This record gives sequence, C-alpha cells and structure tokens, in this order.
Amino acid sequence: MQTIVDNPDRAFLECVISEARFDIPLELTAGLSALSARLVKGQPGTVELSFEAPATTIQGNGVVCGGTLMTMLDYAMAFAVLSKLPCGQTCATTSITVNMQAAARPSLLKAVASVERVGRQIAFAKAELYDPQRELLVASASATFLVMAVNRFQAA
Repeated sequence: MQTIVDNPDRAFLECVISEARFDIPLELTAGLSALSARLVKGQPGTVELSFEAPATTIQGNGVVCGGTLMTMLDYAMAFAVLSKLPCGQTCATTSITVNMQAAARPSLLKAVASVERVGRQIAFAKAELYDPQRELLVASASATFLVMAVNRFQAA
C-alpha cells in the first residue's frame, strides 16, 4: 500500500480554512516568517494574507523593493492555488507577471489572491497588494502554476 505524501502548506491551509481559523501567523517557511506573514482570511481558491517588509528590504529612498513585493504576491497566489488542490498535490510557479502601481512604505501590506482556473497540469491565479486599509493598490500580478503530485519529488 502506497502512503500519500502531502504538501504541508496545502494540508495546513485545508485545516485552518475548514475550521475558519483566521488572522494567524504563517510560520511555515523562513521566508514567510521574515515577512511576518499572516493568513487574514480565506476560502478554497481565495486567500488574504498580510505582510510586513523587514528593514533589509527597504531601498535607499525608504520604500519596499520590488522583489519583496513580488515575493508577497507569489506567496499569496501559491497559497490560493494550494487551497484548491486535493491531498497529495502541490504547485510551482512557472510564470509570473507583476505590475507595480505605487511605492510601498514600510508598513503592513495586504495581498488578496484568487484562483481563476485549475486544470489538470496548470493553474491560473491573480493577486493584488494593498496598503492596510485597502485604499492604495501597490501592485498586481498574475501567474501560472504547474500542478503536480507531491511524490514526484521523492526518490524511487
């Protein structure tokens, strides 16, 4: 009998979304911890995350660097896709397009991501990054993700 291996991030999202546990820290990876990421709310296919850019990501002119903003958007879209996948499946970003709309000062930022479609091998998602009051659109993104079995990464 083969044991089903799961992506721990996907399993975590399934658990907290099904139990409606929100506004919780996302300390699943060092990157999420460094960004003080939190799951604000979610449902399968849609998540809202909050982030705080660390001082190491601030440019000389006092705004958050674009790479950090892109990372926040990528995390949000990946989590939205993971929240739609069944046990044993995972995803990986294959293409991402980010449009910067406004400079982001070091503060709490919120990313809202949703899945447009999940196919057999490819998923499509979009996200927007806002200031805490969701009055200023900082950046928007769209991405495609490869959908695959987690056990694809295990040695035979």
